[in-house]
Formats: sequence, structure tokens, C-alpha cells
Amino acid sequence: MPAKRGDAPFDLDAARKTRLETVGQGFMFKWGGKPYECPAASEWPLQVTAELSEGNLAGALELLLGEKQYGAFMKGNPTAGDIKDLFEALGEYSGVESAGNS
Repeated sequence: MPAKRGDAPFDLDAARKTRLETVGQGFMFKWGGKPYECPAASEWPLQVTAELSEGNLAGALELLLGEKQYGAFMKGNPTAGDIKDLFEALGEYSGVESAGNS
């Protein structure tokens, strides 16, 4: 319930903690025999949406995986088809239609 005037300020930290407890594990996948994990769609950094709307799948993926995982992932030389398949699976898992399509 939204805070009313005079109430204590809305505690976004507590809301995030509760949300993360219900969201649970992110999207897990395997590439080149190694496991990777992306956050659930509700936890994507806002910049991911901007990257996707601009058609920058590689930029969005780097934000989702983080520098270390992204570097390891890219060593496998993924193709455009691989990235498309990954975003389709990620979108389906997260309930986000056309996650990789602008």
C-alpha cells in the first residue's frame, strides 16, 4: 500500500528484499559447457531496456551477465543466431515477450 502523507517514508530497500525473496533464482543457461546466470526480468538494470530498444543485444547481454561472465561467454564466439536463441529463451523464462526483438 502506498505511503500517505505523515506516514514513514516508503522503504524501497525492504521492498527490494521482499521481491528478491519471491523472485528466487535467475535464468540459468549453459554455453561451451560452462554455467551462466542472468537476473530475473524484474531485476534487470534499467539500462538493459534501453539497450534492447536500440537493438543492442550484445550491450544488453553484457549488462545482464556482468563483465566476468560476459567475457567468458564471448570467448565462445557466439553468433547472431546464438544470441537470438538465448534472448528468446530468456524472454520466455521471464515472461517478457520478444526480449531480444525490437
